Amino acid sequence: MADKNSAGVDLTFRLASHQDYDAVMRISEGVYDDRDYLPAFFHRYIDDPDVVVFLALVGDQVVGLKAAILTEGGTAFIVKAARVAPDWRGQGIDGKLSGHQDEWLRQNRPAVRYKRATGFSLAEVAVAILKKKMRHLFSMPFIEYQCGPGLWWRQDPAQLAQLDTTVLPDVVPLQGADDDFCTAVQKQCLPAEACGGYDGKPIILVDWDPYTLSPNNMKRLQASSALWSVKFEGEMSLSIVTTYPATAGTQLCIDTYAKDFPTWKKHLLKHLRDASLRFKSEVICVKMFTALF
Repeated sequence: MADKNSAGVDLTFRLASHQDYDAVMRISEGVYDDRDYLPAFFHRYIDDPDVVVFLALVGDQVVGLKAAILTEGGTAFIVKAARVAPDWRGQGIDGKLSGHQDEWLRQNRPAVRYKRATGFSLAEVAVAILKKKMRHLFSMPFIEYQCGPGLWWRQDPAQLAQLDTTVLPDVVPLQGADDDFCTAVQKQCLPAEACGGYDGKPIILVDWDPYTLSPNNMKRLQASSALWSVKFEGEMSLSIVTTYPATAGTQLCIDTYAKDFPTWKKHLLKHLRDASLRFKSEVICVKMFTALF
């Protein structure tokens, strides 16, 4: 398929392969300030039958990329990893690539009915474009810290236990997420707006990706992330932890769904301690979506 960018330059589109890795890394310069996840996930995406990676080219040069993660039994896809080469930014390539992605999925994945995406609120222009084209559901606070190995709790992670003043039971691996568990998390930890999508089902964010809160997705996510819970006096909470290497350091993504601050804090202290023990001498970049409603 061919098109033109805003300057009238011919664009072509194709699916990515493992051999495109170096070209994709070249166009990713400056993306996410050396916290980019794509270097760690690119080959996994290519091998995953539920991920389709699209490239935009000028001649033989890769100038843009956008991925689609198919979810909800193939009825929805998540827009992922969008980027354009530095010298080609601001020329309408991302929009053309988005149009090609949508058309390809309509033709080759006819079961797809919904498109999902997330946006960073400080990227005002990008968020405004998303809101014009897609239904906005809800917002969540996002916190990011860079934690060097010299910090006191990195030197002695056991000291983190002193900050736990709750009487809550330990945070433990989630053994099974049935319908009752998902319903409890939805009612106790999610805003009503999280169920405002076209299918009316609750949405959670997992390292920026919007998934339906369901037993099937919880099982799927356990293949790439660690899922944890605290169950106390009928109340449920959920945290999802994903780690991957990046140039700036190990990325520790913690998405927590809890009813109150003490429960959120219990999850956080557990994951900071575990990460400090696992990555003793590395810089840890902690990134958190936090749902406290």
